[in-house]
Amino acid sequence: MGSTASDELIKTWVTGWSSARGYDSRHEGRVHAALRHDTIGDWEYVIHEPSLGELSAIAETLQKHPARRLTVFVEDPEGFLEATGDLALVTVDANDVLMVTDMGDQDVELPRNPEGFVLQTERDGTRSYVSVHLEDDADVVAASGHVSVVDGFAVFDRIITAPEFRRRGLGSFVMRALASLALEHDVEEGLLVASLDGQALYGYLGWTPLGAMVTLEAAQS
Repeated sequence: MGSTASDELIKTWVTGWSSARGYDSRHEGRVHAALRHDTIGDWEYVIHEPSLGELSAIAETLQKHPARRLTVFVEDPEGFLEATGDLALVTVDANDVLMVTDMGDQDVELPRNPEGFVLQTERDGTRSYVSVHLEDDADVVAASGHVSVVDGFAVFDRIITAPEFRRRGLGSFVMRALASLALEHDVEEGLLVASLDGQALYGYLGWTPLGAMVTLEAAQS
């Protein structure tokens, strides 16, 4: 596994993440963006290790469009937040991290269903979705997740386990199922953004942190 955090890697993640969620995306130089129609209803900008000049320009745009957000990937989140003190930005979240794994270590076969559950899979080109249902009630979704393949990377997203079904190994099961589907394509590495709660699981599964993710919005006057 040789990837490190870079502008090109962040562009790949944004492309795959947007595809998995059905977002429109665009790339203008080092600034990448996704139209988050289902949450903020506007664009979220994404950039890797921005300069002060880049931050200032984006901060001005956020002031004009307060529904928009900025996500940055940085190695030193505390130092980055200190540097934004004069830019009228407020932190929305600073707990997530970008993680990577070697897809060559993943199993190409779909895992066996856990006892009492059944797996459903959907494929749409290079995108796949899996959901885990109760064996005796197919309407109940116990866990689910998405993966989208972009330029040799499998971008995992929205790995969710319903609260009443946690601590049963379903998160790991979903990840193995998604990895199997991604390996139907030519992939070398996996990417995902892990929440604070998910980082222990992904670390246990062999994922490695590449940097912190900080999301900001315009300060309200």
